[in-house]
Amino acid sequence: MSLLIAENLRRLYGGQEVLRGASVRVEVSEKLGIVGRNGGGKSTLLRLIAGQESPDFGTIAIARGTTVGYVPQRPEFKPGEIAFDHVEGGLEETRVVQAEIAELESKLETAEGDALERYVARYGELTERMHHLSGWNTDLLVEQVLSGIGLAEKHWRREAGTLSGGEKARVALARQLVRRPDLLLLDEPTNHLDLDGIEWLEDYLREFDRAVLLVSHDRRLLNRVVDGIFELEWGQVRRYPGNYEKYVNLRQERFQSELKAYEQQRDQMRKEQAFIKKHMGSQRTSEAKGRQKKLDRVDRLERPHDDIRRPVLRFGQVQRSGESVIEGNDLAIGFGTTKLHQGLDLRVSRGDRIGIVGPNGAGKTTLIRALAGRSEIMAGELKLGHKTRVGYFDQESGGLDPEASPYESIRRLYPTMPDVEIRGHLARFLFRGDDVDKPISGLSGGERARVALALLILTEPTWLALDEPTNHLDLAARTALEELLAGFPGAMLCISHDREFLDNLCNRIVELSMSGIREFRGNYSEYRAAIASEQEAAGAAKAQREESRRQQERQRVEAEQKQAAKAAERERSKSKGNGKGGGKGQGGKPSGGGGQAGSKASAGADKIRNPQRFERLEKEIIALEEKREALMAAMVTEEVYRDADALRGHQFDLAEVERDLEDKNRLWENWS
Repeated sequence: MSLLIAENLRRLYGGQEVLRGASVRVEVSEKLGIVGRNGGGKSTLLRLIAGQESPDFGTIAIARGTTVGYVPQRPEFKPGEIAFDHVEGGLEETRVVQAEIAELESKLETAEGDALERYVARYGELTERMHHLSGWNTDLLVEQVLSGIGLAEKHWRREAGTLSGGEKARVALARQLVRRPDLLLLDEPTNHLDLDGIEWLEDYLREFDRAVLLVSHDRRLLNRVVDGIFELEWGQVRRYPGNYEKYVNLRQERFQSELKAYEQQRDQMRKEQAFIKKHMGSQRTSEAKGRQKKLDRVDRLERPHDDIRRPVLRFGQVQRSGESVIEGNDLAIGFGTTKLHQGLDLRVSRGDRIGIVGPNGAGKTTLIRALAGRSEIMAGELKLGHKTRVGYFDQESGGLDPEASPYESIRRLYPTMPDVEIRGHLARFLFRGDDVDKPISGLSGGERARVALALLILTEPTWLALDEPTNHLDLAARTALEELLAGFPGAMLCISHDREFLDNLCNRIVELSMSGIREFRGNYSEYRAAIASEQEAAGAAKAQREESRRQQERQRVEAEQKQAAKAAERERSKSKGNGKGGGKGQGGKPSGGGGQAGSKASAGADKIRNPQRFERLEKEIIALEEKREALMAAMVTEEVYRDADALRGHQFDLAEVERDLEDKNRLWENWS
């Protein structure tokens, strides 16, 4: 069943035609990626499907009853709206259905006849809808999603409009993930997520049982989540099966096949035209005219595009620096009077390719700015090596004058550089013609990033400090940047959330968290494997400690039981001895003393009455404690906390166990 059919869409902005007959079809539960160069119309296509804009030509049909969720790159919020309330608003339909179900349940208790049949039918419809919405277990859903995408809890109750751009994007994304629409449209959803948030979203989307259409430049996300790729090129859409890696291979195969067909037709037509030119007006004129008619009827093949337009990046001659590039000892970093970290040690040598990772807000940008000399360290010693010159890339392109053009940005720094060299240099970064004279303020994020890279290369650095260099770059530009950096002979430090980028370029990973710095040898995947191994070992150690604790507890209980049994045996022996010594008094009748001793022994026996039952009670308490531990451990595993029904079931089981444990402990404490 098709959820969406968009046919022959055309969209013009001013005189530029962004979409030229684009067609898209999405089936139930399909997960599809949209790729293409920056400015090629990907976001426009999503806005048309979401109903945010209307096409100039073409049709968009969405299946009846289909809910559509859209997360733009720059979301907007109502004035005064709280972030948590905005996300919870995604459950609005679920809340409405829940309320109607509750109302029907009360009516069903007294309904009869036709009314009862109507209520039962409606109840069935509502429960089916509730199941479709996954609405039976939404108690902790908002908190789970907000935590998963990395929005700090301190921001949950803030006004959404006052949050940063990245935080706003996470709030908008969380609302749609909670809402679970039939068709989810995502425009660059990973742009403002840290690596943990990206991997959480990736896992969420892989398990998501609804259709997804997403624009992304994250190659690993496209490889692991989608099962089809829409390529938007020159205003038209072509679909490829499989993930991004398969798309790249199929695209190249298609291009080679189409190029071969084009060249064969071109060569054949040239031969025909040569024959016609040679024999027209000769004895073979009629044959030449016949061939001309056939030639006129041939559908000419267009030369296939092997866009994707990509910058041609390369460094000039790079001066060799000393072996030691940076040596930081006992560093303290922060901003203003706020100290984020202290006691940091880091050494960078020539040839090191270091990826800096960590959660948002951990201070990664603060660290790399301090190392690059863009901000002052608050304490400690920072030594720079011999002949070092840094090339710094700012993720916000803050060093660019918004009123200047790309051409002027270079001219101001290099006034003696010939005009033809400036334009040639900018052309390698895809700035040609009038593009070189556009103000920076009018450029897209990707275009500003290319200007910043163009300036960076001209500085002839001996080492690089790059803060999110792939942000806003399309896939072709990212590939070109990777090729540039792979050939750079100096040291490199980079902050990036592009896992493919970190894997392809880095040989060391520095993890920065609020507890300080940890270093790992290898690329990002090797770092993640090391972390997973650590977590597995920590889990095994914790399980071993728990087992040791339970074993000690069992031994303690067994020892207490043995002591209790011995005490009971002594009391019984004492009771028998008293009975023999005082069983007969004057006249051979039981003495009063014997009666008192018997009463005392009875009290002692009552203190530990029924030892077998007492032992069984303690075993039941131990079993309940073990069950409680197992339930609590299971509830924090991904398999359970991502499954709403399973989590709810575990919560109910845990409540039952704790209630039983409380009853058993009360009985044990009052045993007498």
